[in-house]
Amino acid sequence: MQPRFRSGAAAGLLAAAAFAFLTACSRALAPRGPAPAGTLAFVIDSVLHSPPLERTHWGIAVIDRQTGETVIARNADHHFVPASNQKLVVAIAALALLGPDWRWETPVLIEPGPADSIAASQLIAARGDPTWSERFFPSDLAVLDSIVAAVMRAGVRRIEGDVIIDASRFGDAKVNGTWEVGDLPFGFAPPVDAFAIAEATFRLALEAGASAGADALAVPIGGADWQPVIARLRTDTLNARPSRTFDTTARADAVVLAGTVPLATADTLRLAVTSPADYAGRALRSRLEAGGIPVSGQVRVVRDTRIDGHGSGMHREVGRVRSPPLAEIVAGMLRPSQNWIAEQLLKTLGAELRGEGTWEAGLDVERRYLIDRAGIDSLSFVLRDASGLSVQNLLTPETIVRMLEHARAQPWAEVFRDALPAAGMAASTMEGRLTELADRLRAKTGTVTHVNSLSGYLVGDDGRELTFSIMTNASGRSAASVRRGMDRIVRALADRGDPP
Repeated sequence: MQPRFRSGAAAGLLAAAAFAFLTACSRALAPRGPAPAGTLAFVIDSVLHSPPLERTHWGIAVIDRQTGETVIARNADHHFVPASNQKLVVAIAALALLGPDWRWETPVLIEPGPADSIAASQLIAARGDPTWSERFFPSDLAVLDSIVAAVMRAGVRRIEGDVIIDASRFGDAKVNGTWEVGDLPFGFAPPVDAFAIAEATFRLALEAGASAGADALAVPIGGADWQPVIARLRTDTLNARPSRTFDTTARADAVVLAGTVPLATADTLRLAVTSPADYAGRALRSRLEAGGIPVSGQVRVVRDTRIDGHGSGMHREVGRVRSPPLAEIVAGMLRPSQNWIAEQLLKTLGAELRGEGTWEAGLDVERRYLIDRAGIDSLSFVLRDASGLSVQNLLTPETIVRMLEHARAQPWAEVFRDALPAAGMAASTMEGRLTELADRLRAKTGTVTHVNSLSGYLVGDDGRELTFSIMTNASGRSAASVRRGMDRIVRALADRGDPP
């Protein structure tokens, strides 16, 4: 059964009434006295107060969409680290302020040379498009090859100068200051930049040597040497536990990797590139030359056009790369919980609406939207990034439910709902989870160490539409055990909607 949507005005009145009651109910962890066996409150209390999750901090907010009544509230107005539930904020703000049909457009330009077939330089006016990967195109290099084709169609057969990447739209800062240093080498936390391919990651194959003690190899997959790698690896004994350590301070432009690879084994890693614009620029030059357009100069990344400039200033546009529509990109972010796309989108909000492609500007756009448009209490949230990698983010279950209810009253409500993972959806964070609710549950997950969240829309067995947020912090348990508890609560919500 598909959820039905009320008008924005009706939804707003119901939400206001619900949350006045919800906040009053959220002070205590459990209702007074034992809940009757078999009730929703009984199931929830058994999850919250029984091993192995009895030491976990829980926050729950659930409202009935039709009546506006509070179904359950536990610490609903308390702050929690949200993990990837943070992505709901940037998704809602972007759909509202840019629109589901909005696209990134990246101009491709050349500087005329001494002859029609010779360009003095090539310029990419990077805009922060996060889609130049196999997630949205046939391959990670497909967009670069389309750029080469555009240059060829313009009659250019040689570039007697540099390939210039204007990455100034996002400025210098590529790593959020609140992220954990130990996350930075990995593919889930790559640098944010205005020009990138492959979601700012590359793949590296680790290959054991011929005998224990011999050097092991680290080989970029595909043979492209666009990312400098310094590997200090040795071969360990058969069946030994592999080890890997990264030094993020030894050399700014290189991935420095040390450790062991067990004998007779090979492994593949997806790692963050050190500078996305430089990496993608080197890849572009390689594709130009492979396509028959030799480049005599270097790859030059410009981050301040006032200082670096663009040569003669006589560049002319020969092509333009358009991204898929934002609706598709938001789904590509929410369903697999893709961190880097979220941060690219946040900086784009800053660039488009504040004239600055920075975290500060993007977060200000989000804050003003939540306060001014969604009617969220400014003290109920703390925003530090878009992806949820930062443990300094704070949201309340009540805030998340308010955001979800706000989204349901917007013209793009169906786009947003469809972008959320469905229960059991393949290639999403809900794959294999709550599969019996596949047609009735759309929800965003969130996971970092000792933090789990699940928030979204649920249709109960009786057809009642519920908007919910379940948040846990400081569990001290495995994510799998916490998820089992959360899923038990969701099943109870689906089976029984009676308030405690």
